[in-house]
Amino acid sequence: EGRQLFPLMTVEENRRLGAAFLAPGRDKEGFERVYALFPRLAERRRQLAGTLSGGEQQMLAIARALMGFPRILLVDEPSLGLAPRLAEEVLRTLNRVAEEGVGILLVEQNVALSLEVAVRAYVVEHGRIVLHGPARAVLEDPRIREAYLSL
Repeated sequence: EGRQLFPLMTVEENRRLGAAFLAPGRDKEGFERVYALFPRLAERRRQLAGTLSGGEQQMLAIARALMGFPRILLVDEPSLGLAPRLAEEVLRTLNRVAEEGVGILLVEQNVALSLEVAVRAYVVEHGRIVLHGPARAVLEDPRIREAYLSL
């Protein structure tokens, strides 16, 4: 839920922290990758992270994590506090990252939005898995539609 950015550092400096342990030369590939995924960050690379909008801060947090070329990325509530359009943009970008072969473990309360991009879904209530399966099947489940989607 917390983005854990350094607010008094620039976008570029925050993003660079994600490349701290990469082999020499690999950081350039990472820079190009995250700026292709988040072009808005390239435009704001000299701006202090603390002055970014909530959506831009979320993009920066994800970009910094991607700099390490993870095989799996744990993302906790990426839409929290974001306008619907920005939340959709962030989740669409995570979908693109998944298409590149990075596993995404998404924890999200926005059921409708998350099930649109997920492959598999697990519904957890009071700490217990109450339903799981392909995301499309979970989205179509009448219990989920009634309880979480007001349909």
